[in-house]
Amino acid sequence: MAITFYKDLSLDFTPHPVSGDVRPITDEVAIKRALTNLILTPRGSKPFRPDYGSDVDKFLFRNPDKFTKNDLLRSLKDTIDRYESRINLINIDADFDDYGIKLNIKYRINNMMSQSNLALTVKRTA
Repeated sequence: MAITFYKDLSLDFTPHPVSGDVRPITDEVAIKRALTNLILTPRGSKPFRPDYGSDVDKFLFRNPDKFTKNDLLRSLKDTIDRYESRINLINIDADFDDYGIKLNIKYRINNMMSQSNLALTVKRTA
């Protein structure tokens, strides 16, 4: 039987087919979901936690030069280091295109030996 280190509640509330209980998500899936939620949550939008979230939405309409990219990467690193203590960041990269920002985050989950990757695209809305 595999050891589970991290467990989160699935926000889509998928019920277990037999018991009807909400199924938890574990380990790598839980970390990826938490990182995605952290990055896609605009800073200041969560009640009683005004610092929670990222500023990635503020970078969507800025000039995509190397200074903007460096500011974005530093902001994301600070946010992830502050709110996701279950991982150690290895590398964050961002590519700007006409539709948004493509993020590639490499990390190692604490207590696990494998390296994981999260590819996420944050798009502009019209």
